[in-house]
Amino acid sequence: MIDLKDIAYVKGLQADVRATFESDSGKEVMNFLEVSCGWYQSIFNPDSEGMTLINDGKRQVLATIKTLLTCSAADIVAMAKRKEGV
Repeated sequence: MIDLKDIAYVKGLQADVRATFESDSGKEVMNFLEVSCGWYQSIFNPDSEGMTLINDGKRQVLATIKTLLTCSAADIVAMAKRKEGV
């Protein structure tokens, strides 16, 4: 079960994510995800509210990965607790 309020879990997850994305192959995968998830473009689709929501979802997944790569475990736990009102 995913529990971003558990610092031990977050540290383990960060180690796995870093092992994946900090390798040369992982950097290529990250580039692919940035392009395919629209990281550098607007999520807004004026013709389709549904596509705007899909684009937002793709970006949120990538943002979560990038957060795990760049933020401290303590900061991630604090964000998770704030989000859930703990």
